[in-house]
Amino acid sequence: MKKTYYIQHAILITGVILTLAPFYFVISNSIRSNNEIFRSPFAFPQSIKDVFSFTVLKLTGRENEISYTVRTTDGEAVLFETRSGNYAEAMSHQWHTMTDGFVYAWEVLRQYMVNTLFVSLTTALGVMILGSVTAYIFARYRFPGSGILFYVVISVMMIPGILTLVPSVQLVTGLGLRNSYLVLILPYIASGQVFAIFVLRSFFKGLSEDLFDAARIDGANHFRLYWSVVLPLSRPSLAVIAIMNILGTWNAFMWPFIVNSDQQYHVIASGLYIMSTSQVATNYSAMYSAYLISSIPLLLLFVYATKPFIQGLSSGAFKA
Repeated sequence: MKKTYYIQHAILITGVILTLAPFYFVISNSIRSNNEIFRSPFAFPQSIKDVFSFTVLKLTGRENEISYTVRTTDGEAVLFETRSGNYAEAMSHQWHTMTDGFVYAWEVLRQYMVNTLFVSLTTALGVMILGSVTAYIFARYRFPGSGILFYVVISVMMIPGILTLVPSVQLVTGLGLRNSYLVLILPYIASGQVFAIFVLRSFFKGLSEDLFDAARIDGANHFRLYWSVVLPLSRPSLAVIAIMNILGTWNAFMWPFIVNSDQQYHVIASGLYIMSTSQVATNYSAMYSAYLISSIPLLLLFVYATKPFIQGLSSGAFKA
């Protein structure tokens, strides 16, 4: 038993290391110079080593032993000057060395990040509103052909998105929507409806009819039933819809890159591609910093939305 215990933990630890290694690689290289990256891609950043070293010298009263190299330019020539003896200046220099890539990457990505946040949040809101209304009608009301119409809607999930790419581009071009926010928001809302309807209809059908009867006795109309009964109870399921749509919209590359040639409307995925094909690509610190900055919103979403997402799954959001 002990041998099995150790083997299981060894496998789990190995899996954790392999999972976290790419994150360490990106974070480490985002605060290192090109020379450091070429010399040893997986080494610990020298700037952090220097910070610890300077701090130890400061605390032990040997501040005069602090020395660091400052890179300067004289015309086209690159000069390196060694300075020593000032802890505050040395720490300031190390801070600027570690954050230069992030500052430069943010200047390039700022507009792309704003565009992506706007498109993602607007799309998620639109999908939740339209999807919940449609799913509520399918779940709580019967009309001729409702079952057939629902399965027709759901069957769209079986069509690969790449097959609709060309006609979709022709459609938005004919409507004059290219190079705008609408060319991203409207198709994303339309494509997100199918999954939202599928998830929410199953949840709405599972709600007790007694809740609706009690609300009707109190004089609730159709809108009041939807607004005051259905929506408050479906928050976990709506969280699932919102999270899935934000993730899909944030990571989308092909559609935004094709329909928007104007960089004013580019999103984060196409912005990163543009950076990787420009002169910025030679600055590896800036590129790794850009990758890290672009992933921070999704990491925050993962941290704060994991609980409602799990609640949505366990509450029957995917119940058949």
